[in-house]
This record gives sequence, structure tokens and C-alpha cells, in this order.
Amino acid sequence: MGGPGRRRSFLLLLQVLGVSLILLEVGSQKTSDCARWCPPKSTCVNATTCRCSPGFISSSGEMFTSRLESCDDINECGPSSAVSCGKFADCQNTEGSFYCTCIQGYELASQARTFRNESENTCQDVDECQLKPRICKSRGICTNTQGSYTCECPPGLELSPGDPNLCTDVNECTSGQNPCHNSTHCLNNIGGYECRCRPGWKPVPGSPNGPKNTVCEGTELRCHILETHTQNI
Repeated sequence: MGGPGRRRSFLLLLQVLGVSLILLEVGSQKTSDCARWCPPKSTCVNATTCRCSPGFISSSGEMFTSRLESCDDINECGPSSAVSCGKFADCQNTEGSFYCTCIQGYELASQARTFRNESENTCQDVDECQLKPRICKSRGICTNTQGSYTCECPPGLELSPGDPNLCTDVNECTSGQNPCHNSTHCLNNIGGYECRCRPGWKPVPGSPNGPKNTVCEGTELRCHILETHTQNI
């Protein structure tokens, strides 16, 4: 009697296993079908539907059923985006994502390089004059400004047209200013100039011996003046 019962149980077990294998085969076929046509940057939902990965979207939205669809990058930094990086910061789009950075002249208080949203924004002015004490070259004086800095030159120097950080000498003798008396010769030097008597000439007695107001006279002229003065006496 035990024989027929065991046989029926065995047949029932075979039927259950057969149904399970059929279901597994169908499921495998559905997954395989889905995986074959879902485009890059997407995942399979079922045999007829795909879902774009985070940071990507199709023309039909996040989920789609058409095999002609593709998942394209979402520009989180675009004009219609809800992403906000806050003041003194820029949004940088990447494939499937984005990040925020402080604009030039600013840095995060945490010294980090990037952040994700406005609530993490601690962008503050960088004091370039303290960060790089020699940023203004050749006697230049650095003045920090909001988000930047300026270089100023001491008297006798001026900023180079090709380098706003470099102070170069002003040649007063050739600049058309004619700073010296015509009885003197102008000699340029770094940051200034000198007015020297021409060869054979000497400063007029009482004439200040300075770069701007030295006046000279020729030796022969002085002798003639002295001789005339003596004759008059």
C-alpha cells in the first residue's frame, strides 16, 4: 500500500518542479528581453518598461516603453533647473550629476573645493595680499578688494601695460615732462631722476641742488659777470 502513495507523491513533486522551471524560464526570458533593449544609462523595470538612471531622463520622462527612447544627461545647472549654489558660487554640470564651486577670488571656509547645495555655501573673500605677499612685483603695493585685489605703484613707477601686477620705472627724462631746467641734463634712475649740470657748468649760487629745480651756469658766463661787476665798482 505504501508503494502507490509514494508514487503519487513523487508525481506531484515532479509537477511542482515542472511548473517552477517553466516560471523561472519565463522570468528569465522577460529579464533577458528587457536587458537587450533598455538603452545605456537605464535599468529594466519589466519586459516592457525601462527607467532612466538618476541624473538622466528620456523625452517621455523617467520611465518609458518605446525602444526608440534614450536616456540623456539632465543639466542641473541649466536656466530651468531648481539647483541653487548661492552667492559667489557657480554650478558645474557633470554627466549624471553636478557640483558647486566658489567663483574666482572666493573660497569655502572649510577649505573644501566643492559642495552640493546653497545650504553648504560658505564662500568667502580670499585676501590675495596675505595669501601671496609678493603678488605685486617690483615695489608694488597690494590692496585687497572684494573677490580680487589691485596693485599700486609708488611715485616714479607705473603699472606695466602687459602685467597689471608689475611696477616699471617711469622715465621722466623722455616722457615729455621736461622736469629739468634747460641748463641741466636729466638723468633717469629707478623711481626718479636727477638734474645735473652740463659739462663745464656749475650750479648757480643759491640754487637748490634738487632733481627738479637745479639751475646751472657756464664757467665762462660767470667769469664775464664777475668781471663786469668788478669794473662797475
